[in-house]
This record gives sequence, structure tokens and C-alpha cells, in this order.
Amino acid sequence: MEHQFELPVTYKGQEYLFNGRLATFTYGYKFYVDINGHEIIFERDDEGELRAILPDFSSDSVVEKGLIEAVFNVFKDLQVL
Repeated sequence: MEHQFELPVTYKGQEYLFNGRLATFTYGYKFYVDINGHEIIFERDDEGELRAILPDFSSDSVVEKGLIEAVFNVFKDLQVL
């Protein structure tokens, strides 16, 4: 089952609103967030720690690490991951 949502993120003093979707499975869930045209997957690893799975980027289209960390922080503040 999937649910659509919008995720407000503040990074470097700028406000962003990213589109996302929650995919639920029998034993877990994943968040898919579109960050500047790149779908980043946020999930828990086998040890229960938060991780992001990034698509294979070309050198001219990179999502800043700090922006991904800002998304992590929003999820942590919401206590969903």
C-alpha cells in the first residue's frame, strides 16, 4: 500500500517542500522522497539504523549530503524512522 505526502524541509535557511510516498510492506516500510528530481529511499537497515539509498548519480546531478541529512532530521523529529 502506498500513501502520498509532502515533506517540508529547511536547509541553509531555505524552505523546501518535497513530494514523497510511503510504501508499506508486510514487515516494514520505506519512504520515497523526490529531492530535486531524484528519488531517494529512506529506510531502516538490518540493525535498525536509518539509511538513505541513493540512485547512481552522474557527476552533474548530485543531491547535497546536507540536504539529505535535513530530510533525515525531519523524519526523526516526526519519529517515523
